[in-house]
Amino acid sequence: MEHVKIAFIGFGYRGKQLFKLMSGIDFYNIVAIADKCATQYPHNVAFYQGSDAYVRMIDEHRPDLVVVTSPWHLHVEQSMACVERGCDVALEIKGGLAMGEYDPLIRLAHQKGRKVYPMENTLFMREILAVKRMADEGVLGDIIYMRGGYRHDLRNIMLDDHGNLGGRIGTESVWRSRFYTSRNGDLYPTHGLAPLCLILGVGKRDRLVALTSFATKAVGMRQRMIELGNGDSPDAANICLGDVVSTQIETQCGSLISLTHDTSLPRPRSLDFEVQGTRGVWDGVNRRIYIEGLSKHETWEDDAPYIARYESAYWQRWGTEAIVQDSHHKGMDYVMLRAIEDDMLGNSIFPASIDDLALWTSISVLSEQSIKEQRRIEMK
Repeated sequence: MEHVKIAFIGFGYRGKQLFKLMSGIDFYNIVAIADKCATQYPHNVAFYQGSDAYVRMIDEHRPDLVVVTSPWHLHVEQSMACVERGCDVALEIKGGLAMGEYDPLIRLAHQKGRKVYPMENTLFMREILAVKRMADEGVLGDIIYMRGGYRHDLRNIMLDDHGNLGGRIGTESVWRSRFYTSRNGDLYPTHGLAPLCLILGVGKRDRLVALTSFATKAVGMRQRMIELGNGDSPDAANICLGDVVSTQIETQCGSLISLTHDTSLPRPRSLDFEVQGTRGVWDGVNRRIYIEGLSKHETWEDDAPYIARYESAYWQRWGTEAIVQDSHHKGMDYVMLRAIEDDMLGNSIFPASIDDLALWTSISVLSEQSIKEQRRIEMK
């Protein structure tokens, strides 16, 4: 298998990013794109426009792999159409919309023998993979506490220049912003949770058993709408998503994961990572580490020498070119695409499955339930 035929469903912000990166990898031969409303697209591939055009695209081109980067509510339906027609799927991640939403896709993928690759790029951060190796080799001891989250000020993305929620036509704000007036929970848990599950060995050595979530009041997005002159709009009055949602997740082996969703307040972007064990702690925000018996007593060290010493196999192979090709996401998108290639070639196993994605996204629905009912929720 020297090349695989690739098609895209959805060609917005994320689709364009991945298209550019895949175009620079010889393994991927992009033949077609389907998008309901895109007005700009590459002219060297076939383009299909319309709500159901992706089905015709798949039937006519028979791609080996379909990259799905459409709005969240279309993911399962479109992925199932791909799998039904014999394609593997590279599926963009999202927040959970309903419990069991991925079950039909999981059953169909197993039935058809097709793979669905969750494109959670934070799994492929250089530091995360190095810390995973440290954890696997016992450098941090028994992992007790972990922290992560999605802390990214989205006000200027969700609001247009006049303070209209979802007013940036042609962007994801048109559909994504509506969650701020309809839901109160962790809308986007996977960026923070997926790497922590990888490090902890969730699904192999441990599992998530219960969570409790809390939400602050919702004022940040509304305040920005007031500043932009749209504070009297119905959307401003209806915003219900707490500015900060904090979720505490318990594991079967007694570890605790603290997850934060924080997108309506001013702050620099952060994934807020920390991994703490019985022998030491890694602080991903400040890029520092403390290992008992190695570090000077109660004194942080720069984590760079440790990250280099425990470099993952992925970054040893592709790290140099990843930084050059993917400066936007510090190489992790590029390494992720290479990992998909390596799995399709049978050289290594992609580190996550559709079952993992179903678990990560379930936090959205369960956190809503916990906040609404003010109680601890058992995870099945």
